[in-house]
Amino acid sequence: MAEISFKATRNRNLIVLGIISVSSIFIRLLIKYDFDRTALLYVGIPFLVAIALLFVERPKPPYNWKRRYANIIILSFAVMLGSSVILFEGFVCVVMFMPIYFLILLLVFLAEGFQRYLSRKKVGKNYVQVLPVLILISAFEGVTPQVSFEREYQVVSDKVIDASVAEIKHQLTQPIELDKSRHWLLSLFPMPYDIDAETLVEGDIHTVNFRYHRWFVTNTHEGSMKLEVSAVEDNYVKTRFIEDTSYISNYLKLHDTEIHFEPLGDNKTKVSLRIRYHRFLDPVWYFGPLQQYAVEESAKFLLDEMITPKDVRGHS
Repeated sequence: MAEISFKATRNRNLIVLGIISVSSIFIRLLIKYDFDRTALLYVGIPFLVAIALLFVERPKPPYNWKRRYANIIILSFAVMLGSSVILFEGFVCVVMFMPIYFLILLLVFLAEGFQRYLSRKKVGKNYVQVLPVLILISAFEGVTPQVSFEREYQVVSDKVIDASVAEIKHQLTQPIELDKSRHWLLSLFPMPYDIDAETLVEGDIHTVNFRYHRWFVTNTHEGSMKLEVSAVEDNYVKTRFIEDTSYISNYLKLHDTEIHFEPLGDNKTKVSLRIRYHRFLDPVWYFGPLQQYAVEESAKFLLDEMITPKDVRGHS
């Protein structure tokens, strides 16, 4: 009996290794043919992994759905981490991928379980099969422009600051402190290690340098953003992103930022920060809200820590 159990475990492990290998090959092909930003990667691969694991972890009497689901989750972790190691993916990519990955697994598991339940109850016509079909169809989002959704976004964040326009503009030319605490989502991404942005003259180029350790201390990616100060007026400043080789450029393309100043009297100023960007990743229902939320939090951080003069922070 123990020998049978050992063989079953060994066979299962070999199959899981096979799933890791096949998934890695598929992902590598998607990368090679420029489909790695489409839902083929973020929906299609999890869907195929879910189907494969349902066959690996088949129901066994006495059936316990909780134990089966837990086993599938453990195996899916192994597949995801194994593929990530083979593909040299960084921890940020893994964390961003996890929610949608496990959501697809859950939906496929629920559809399969509900289908078996209806079969036992001998229900003639049911439409459970529609869910996996919809998931599969949605995996082709972004493959062509015809199956893509809106990609241009903008976020606006406002703040009333206890400072004049001149004082705020002066703050924009000051060295930036890089050791500030941030929203938990932003903290997943490394802060720049060097910022050259100590002028506010139209036509000047500001450079922001990033160093991203994909595996915390190694597998390092170096990159930078270059921003042109494209307009400086009494109550308005605009910067335009002219180059981006940072890790952020894998997820979205930043277009420009606009800062509007509205003097309110009593040495108060309403500052409005607008950020425009282009979304690369699909599906829209996941990455659209996620990236918009991240950019909104970034705008708030910039207003609080880089635009508000240091001596009035906490009082605005």
